[in-house]
Amino acid sequence: MFSTALVLLGATLAGCGGDGQQPMESAATPVLRVEGMVSSQTTTASVAVKTRDVGALPVPARIELGVLLSNKGALAQAAPGPRMVGEARTVSAAATVVQTQQQLQWARSGAGTQVAALSISAKDALGLRLGVLITALPETAVLRVYSQGRPGTVYQISGKDVLMHVLRNTQAVGDSAEARTWWTPEFGSEEVTLEIELPAGVPTQAVEIAVPTVSHIFTELEQPAGDTSVTKINESASCNLDAVCDANFTTQSNAVARMLFTMGGNTYACTGTLLNDAQSSGTPYFLSANHCISTQTAASTLQTDWFYQSSGCNTRALSSRTTKLYNGATLLHASNSTDVSFMRLNDAAPAGAYFAGWDASGTALATRTPIVGLHHPAGDMLKISKGEVLGQTSCTSTGDSQFGCTGNTGNFYMVTWSSGTTQGGSSGSALFSNDGRYVVGTLYGGSTSCTNTGALDMYGRFDVSYSQALKTWLGGSSEPGTGSPTIPYLGNLLQLVRAVRGS
Repeated sequence: MFSTALVLLGATLAGCGGDGQQPMESAATPVLRVEGMVSSQTTTASVAVKTRDVGALPVPARIELGVLLSNKGALAQAAPGPRMVGEARTVSAAATVVQTQQQLQWARSGAGTQVAALSISAKDALGLRLGVLITALPETAVLRVYSQGRPGTVYQISGKDVLMHVLRNTQAVGDSAEARTWWTPEFGSEEVTLEIELPAGVPTQAVEIAVPTVSHIFTELEQPAGDTSVTKINESASCNLDAVCDANFTTQSNAVARMLFTMGGNTYACTGTLLNDAQSSGTPYFLSANHCISTQTAASTLQTDWFYQSSGCNTRALSSRTTKLYNGATLLHASNSTDVSFMRLNDAAPAGAYFAGWDASGTALATRTPIVGLHHPAGDMLKISKGEVLGQTSCTSTGDSQFGCTGNTGNFYMVTWSSGTTQGGSSGSALFSNDGRYVVGTLYGGSTSCTNTGALDMYGRFDVSYSQALKTWLGGSSEPGTGSPTIPYLGNLLQLVRAVRGS
């Protein structure tokens, strides 16, 4: 039993901070408890990855980077917090608009459009994300991303949608190179091709982009090409338990997604959970940690991997149900007071996803209350941890990936595990009441491990986050919506900035 003089210092956490965006208060009384709901979608509303005929692909300009020289083992250490899986690398040959324009060799297609492509590769990379810096881009352009090894599988996005990403960023944080950067999806290939197609009559000089940075993925995150049986992860600690082995939480598992996102050119993994709202509207509200995503620029880079689970109990093979969403999210609220990040995905939830229920009744969980965590330690396939609440505490960041907790009251739950543990990549995952019906917290950090089973993890209290802000979206007091700004034709960044500034 812990006394009222409990003091916890030096618990480990990677990356915490950021002031939350405070929503307007509503006069309506919000709902305090909501049941979960299975997605009614029969198909994903926005399917960006397509198959196509590869008979007339453009010949790309090629840029080759050498081997990543960093100590990848140190970068990917299994510590609490976001799991670093990719490192920023400079692309000198495409660092400016002029250099990139010189790389692009435009050719006319049979349909009369103009097409150019740029291929960037990094030896021994296990994936690449291209950071495409947008200075000007026609709304009518079409951008495609694929690998030369698998050109028939392509991610396609319109110039208008790319500009929408930029607009969300500049509206939230102002004009900057980071805000104007669109990050391509991660495909698990050491080579990525960016193809640009312009309608007839649109001048190629209207495309003003650069690719000054790539994120070099050094951790195995993807299925090997042509291998349908063995995943390339299985990196979490041995005491982590395969979530598929516990049939009692099969439904709740379908609410949890592995997160990949990029900040400063580095790519990280965390965990997030899809939440239902009081209207069961199907709006894809997504809960994670502030120390994972606390800015709109990071939210825009979000890629979520759904049903990222093993195909059967302890098979260590990836389920064929795994589904990816690539189009990022709109950040609605982020606060370090409970280390919460609350977003709305820019894609509809995939078919079969579960919108988790939650409990924000305002009564803190009692000591010894059984709880469950569903999470992606080290970016691995979904795992389950079981334990109990040992009380509440107050936590504050002490900098340098550390935080301290004191007392037996506050905005965080203290949790101890009787089976399983958490690791880097588990951050942001939801804490469920033991019957699995309700989300009651989100993972901040701690010092638990397979060899330190008596240590504690800290979870931000969902009821506090809800009272402070989340009730505006989840409690039935506001109209659901996409949150996407309505804008006129956006042909270049100058028009974007004018739209943002209202000038």
